Amino acid sequence: MKEASRQVSAQLEVSNRSVLARVEYLESIIQKPAEHRENIALLAALKSQSGLAKLSVSEASISPMSLNTLKNRANDLLPGGFTAIDHLRRQAAKAIHDSTVAKPASPSVTKQDLKDKVKAQERTISQLWDEIALVTNIFRESVTLAQQFAEKCPDPADLSLFKKRRRELLSMLSLSKRPQIPSHENQPNADG
Repeated sequence: MKEASRQVSAQLEVSNRSVLARVEYLESIIQKPAEHRENIALLAALKSQSGLAKLSVSEASISPMSLNTLKNRANDLLPGGFTAIDHLRRQAAKAIHDSTVAKPASPSVTKQDLKDKVKAQERTISQLWDEIALVTNIFRESVTLAQQFAEKCPDPADLSLFKKRRRELLSMLSLSKRPQIPSHENQPNADG
């Protein structure tokens, strides 16, 4: 039973490393697309989500996996989840394509590109606030548990010191109010 658990854990670790390596690899392609123009396997992999999942690049620690595994692992590991890695895939394919055709005099960034970028950043910010809220709740529960133990302490000086320190920690914890994220669309925010 323990052996099966270790194997699952090891496979999960390999999948996690492979997803993170894909992100780094895609970012490197976007930075230097000309270096990857002749890589036929890569060009084929960048055409679809399933192609990206099946991609294997041993020198970059990228191993093939199912599309569902890639989606699940990316959603657990990355701000923006699978949407972020799929966006990188499309950017990498476009970067390679653009590096093969003559470039116009000035790069054109469309309004839609900027809107997409803002939406992706807003999703990342929202996910980060969710993570902060989770950590805040765990911290508060820990302080409450510590208080229960401290109240069992027979020394009033120790209890007084704990209460003072608890007040200081809670006053430092000012993350319970989530600031409003300006939205360019008329959508209700996560707070209601």
